[in-house]
Amino acid sequence: MFDRILVALKFAPASEYALTQGAQLARTHGAELHVLHVMDLALKEREEEDPELVACREEVEQKYAARIGPFVGELDRVVFNCLPSDPAMQVCRTATDIEADLIILGCHQQPEKKCLGRIDYVGMTILEKAPCAVLMIPFCE
Repeated sequence: MFDRILVALKFAPASEYALTQGAQLARTHGAELHVLHVMDLALKEREEEDPELVACREEVEQKYAARIGPFVGELDRVVFNCLPSDPAMQVCRTATDIEADLIILGCHQQPEKKCLGRIDYVGMTILEKAPCAVLMIPFCE
């Protein structure tokens, strides 16, 4: 059913939990899993060799290797990308570019209101502009 799944990753508990669910779906469907972390838009104007951009990329890649690698390590087809951009628009652009079948986002769930998830501006924009289905994974701390 799914060939390409895109998970937006913020290195927050909700998105990391969503990634575990995305990895499980990728295993179940034999899908390619794309993990995208969008860095600060202000870094977009920097040259590729700019020390601040390089340091930020290295930090993100280290976090990915340490915290995310174990979730997706056994999958054959995993693509990780990090770049500076507008988060919502980059998620939608990446989904279009890779011809994703599904975008997965984490959202916070209020413990006292189990049926309500909290979606921020980025999540709402992705829901509005996504070129494919969007799965919101609730996370309760």
